[in-house]
Amino acid sequence: MAPAFLHDTWPRLEAPFAALLEESLGPRDPSMMLATVRSLDLPPDSVAVDVGCGEGAAAFRLAAHFGLQVVGIDPVQRHLDLAREARRSEPEVVASRVSFERGTADRIPLRDASVDLVWCTDILERVPSLASSYREVHRVLRPGGRALVHQVLATDLLAPEEADWLFPVLGVVPSSVDRDTADGAVRGSGLVVEATADLGSEWAEHAEEGTGLASRALLRVARLQRDPERYRSAFGDAAYDVMLGECLWQVYLMLGKLTERVQLLARP
Repeated sequence: MAPAFLHDTWPRLEAPFAALLEESLGPRDPSMMLATVRSLDLPPDSVAVDVGCGEGAAAFRLAAHFGLQVVGIDPVQRHLDLAREARRSEPEVVASRVSFERGTADRIPLRDASVDLVWCTDILERVPSLASSYREVHRVLRPGGRALVHQVLATDLLAPEEADWLFPVLGVVPSSVDRDTADGAVRGSGLVVEATADLGSEWAEHAEEGTGLASRALLRVARLQRDPERYRSAFGDAAYDVMLGECLWQVYLMLGKLTERVQLLARP
């Protein structure tokens, strides 16, 4: 780069450039998934399954917003216990529509062709086989049923050594964050892609603009790396690694080393 640009032109551009960068690009946020469900205009009492339901937040929203009968499944008993406890605090009209069962993405405890909507967020990066999981989604969907699926995928910006450390710490299966593998698994399942939203860093930007999530994660990374023994001695090596990994995950989403997408899939 020419010295004249750095010392003469750039100083005159820096302030207006920075000001423009302060303007939001209007990133989409996770509520877009609920908007997509609304657009499907499912009849009340349609059956939905929340795959990887965690503590049940999305299952309750699907029941409350759309009148769906929702089965939340999760392999972690603690999540199921917390979801069932939370169910007691929901209004009866919502609680009566929601149940929770143990299950996984590749073993959904529901009958063939019994589901109108599969909702799946924040879990596919940890499944052992995307092919098996998508086949299972196809199995439980009725003909004409839809699956709304959120995925995190790795990009070429993620260095191999970064992935080699991060993925085992967070239980991420490398093939399950590979775009080609994910696309092939969808094709092989018999599901049809109706729409794809490639989000890039949008959800992460929205969270940063609202709560400063990524900048807080970056600050934590700096502290964790500057004085690791402080945190290892307080909580142990495993907890230190997981905290560092979760913080880096947020930073990598902002940097484009990881990317997110939402797909609307249909069983023909």
